[in-house]
Amino acid sequence: MKNISLIINAVLIVAVAVLFFLHFSGPGTSGTSNSNDSLNVEVDSVIPNKYACINIDSLLRNYEYYNELETQLLDKQKKKEAELSSKMAAFEKEAQDFQRKVQANAFLSQESAQKQEQELYAKQQNLMKWKDDVSMELAQEGQLLESQLLDTVTTFLKQFNKTEKYEIIFNSAAFLQNAEYLNITDTVVTLLNEKHRKNKEAK
Repeated sequence: MKNISLIINAVLIVAVAVLFFLHFSGPGTSGTSNSNDSLNVEVDSVIPNKYACINIDSLLRNYEYYNELETQLLDKQKKKEAELSSKMAAFEKEAQDFQRKVQANAFLSQESAQKQEQELYAKQQNLMKWKDDVSMELAQEGQLLESQLLDTVTTFLKQFNKTEKYEIIFNSAAFLQNAEYLNITDTVVTLLNEKHRKNKEAK
C-alpha cells in the first residue's frame, strides 16, 4: 500500500513546481523594477492564505479507512499463504510416499510407476499455477484498494478546498523545512475519519 504515498507525493511535487514557475514567470517578476524586499513581502503575504501542507505518512497512519483496507488485504494474504503451505505439505507427503514405493519396488509394473509420476508432475504444475494466480490476484486487489483510497482522499480534498480555497495543498515530505502553521494533517485526518464513520453507520 505504500505506492499510494509515492503517487500522492509525485502529484503534489509537480503541482508545487508549476505554481512556482507561474508565480515567478508572471508579469512584473522579470527585470529590475521590483526589489527583492517587495517580492519577499508579496510571497510572505500569500503563503499563509494560499498554501497548506499534509504529512502523507501521518495521514495514512491515522486514517481509519486506510488501516481497514490494509488489514483486509493482509488477512487475505495470510489465509492464502496458509492454504499454500497446506497444499505444499500434502504434495510433499505424496511425493515422499511415491519415492518410498519406488525404492521398495512396490509398483506392480513400470507403467503404473510412470503413470503416478506423471500425475505427481501434473499436481506440481497445478500447484505452481495456483500460487502464481493467487499472487496476481493479491497484487491486483492491492492496486484496486490503492486506487479506491487515492480517489477517496482526492475527492475529499476537492470538497474540503471549496471552502478553504488553498491554492496548493502539498506533501510536507517534499520540503526540507516547513512552517508548522501550514500543516493541516490533523484537521484532514479528523474530517476523513468522521466521514468514514458516518458512511459505515449509513450502510
